Amino acid sequence: MEQTPYTGAHKRPLVERGWRYTLVGAVCATAHNAIMIMADQVGVHYLLGTVISFLAVTPLGYALHSRFTFAEPLRFKAFVRFLGGVALAYPISVAMMIVLCSGLGLGVAIATPIATVALFVWNFIAAHWAILPRLYLRPAPAPTTPSCPGNSTQ
Repeated sequence: MEQTPYTGAHKRPLVERGWRYTLVGAVCATAHNAIMIMADQVGVHYLLGTVISFLAVTPLGYALHSRFTFAEPLRFKAFVRFLGGVALAYPISVAMMIVLCSGLGLGVAIATPIATVALFVWNFIAAHWAILPRLYLRPAPAPTTPSCPGNSTQ
């Protein structure tokens, strides 16, 4: 039996994808925060830390969201869209870090979680756009057998 694209989205309504997205988001946010804080601890500037985190966390996030959140196969085209969505948020994240760290004088350990929470909604929308063709709000109805026209006599 051939699997049609996007069948996982039909099985997982928005509410289920929401908690799954939040769980994967928490994993990615934890990885991002750990990379940023560890980089800062060893003397790496926070701007370079954001690059390192982007390169490490983006493929992880795509793989987890595709398989766990959306129940979709890994596809190069979807990864490129996912990468694009994350890349669009990257300048916002960097700007927030500049404002929080350089402008307000906050430490990286405080600024990074603030920036992470602020970008949560953007990342949710971008992941849906990248991996699914459209927003499925509820499971698809069970397939029915097509009705055959009866024999009619004229």
